[in-house]
Amino acid sequence: MEACSAQWQERLSAWFDGEAQAHEQQAVERHLARCAGCAREAARYASLRQALKAEGAAEARVPPVLEERVTRLAPRSRPSFPRRRLAAGLAAALMSVGVLWTSWPSGMGMNEALAMDLERHHLKAFSRVTPCEFESSDPAEVKAWVEREVGYAVEVPVVPGATLLGARRCRLHGKLSASLLYRHEGGKAMTLFLPLPGSDAAREAARFAGDGPRCTQGPVGERICVAPRGGALAVSELEPAVLLAALARLAP
Repeated sequence: MEACSAQWQERLSAWFDGEAQAHEQQAVERHLARCAGCAREAARYASLRQALKAEGAAEARVPPVLEERVTRLAPRSRPSFPRRRLAAGLAAALMSVGVLWTSWPSGMGMNEALAMDLERHHLKAFSRVTPCEFESSDPAEVKAWVEREVGYAVEVPVVPGATLLGARRCRLHGKLSASLLYRHEGGKAMTLFLPLPGSDAAREAARFAGDGPRCTQGPVGERICVAPRGGALAVSELEPAVLLAALARLAP
């Protein structure tokens, strides 16, 4: 790490990802003019961006946890009968409680760009030493931070069996959005994404959900569940029932 501190490393990462607001971008630019370490780190990011553009691919810097998961998912061509039976049993259980499970991809599936954004933000956040931009287990404090930094009010639910870690800003369909981060019993991570009502991401989520709760598996393998109203989304490797229970804590 070339940055002068862990805090500035985090701010440079947000700046590179386009997640920083205008006043934060200006602060970063002022800091880069006088900090050689951060300037070298910014140059490394710029070099990375150019390399990605030159490859002409949408590949981003892959965190170790994501690389491991992709490797685990790679050998899909070999059929696995026990896995097929497990998937069939899970689908039947979900249908019994009125949840529509959609495999990836699907003709009426989730918007691919949105699914990729959700998985990327979720996995990238939890690959960091400190996943949250704002750390607090107090829903009122997290709610106040989101309203101040993201620009709109959200509900911050208390999720049974999970600990609220805090919040981050992210961009969904290019729009600044709020995400709430939780650590569930057993250590598994979960992110609730709360896009601005009426935004493209919220509309895509509502379209995917239709008349009832709906889940899918993203391109990298994370489960993504959507509530039928409001456009809130939950992302985790946890079972769909757990994600839907978390979404149910948000008032309709």
